[in-house]
Amino acid sequence: MNPWFLTALVILGIAVVLLIVCIIVVIGPIKKVVTLLLAHIEGIKKQLNPIQTETTKLTTTVDRMKADIEFKKESIQSVIQSVKHTGDVLNQVSDVSHDATVKVMKKANNDPQRQAEVERWTNTAMGIIQRKA
Repeated sequence: MNPWFLTALVILGIAVVLLIVCIIVVIGPIKKVVTLLLAHIEGIKKQLNPIQTETTKLTTTVDRMKADIEFKKESIQSVIQSVKHTGDVLNQVSDVSHDATVKVMKKANNDPQRQAEVERWTNTAMGIIQRKA
């Protein structure tokens, strides 16, 4: 065999051995750093678990509060609508009673017999009131 070829093989072998030694020398500290980082990450995970639990509880509480507020809002709107409707009904009742009163007054004013009867009842009521006073 060629002596240059053998020399090249020996140099190549030494280079491979040196490369492997360098890789081992570099990987050793990197392994320690990676192990240390993994330990820190595990500690951070343990610290985040209670925070995540509290966040879940707060989210649940906020959701319940939103639902309660929505229910109360709808209830208040219902009451307001009922009050508005009651006002409308009272106005209608007032209008109807006014119309009925006007009709009765017209009939009473046009009928002398009813006017006399109203006058008698008025006098009777005034007499009772004056006796009690």
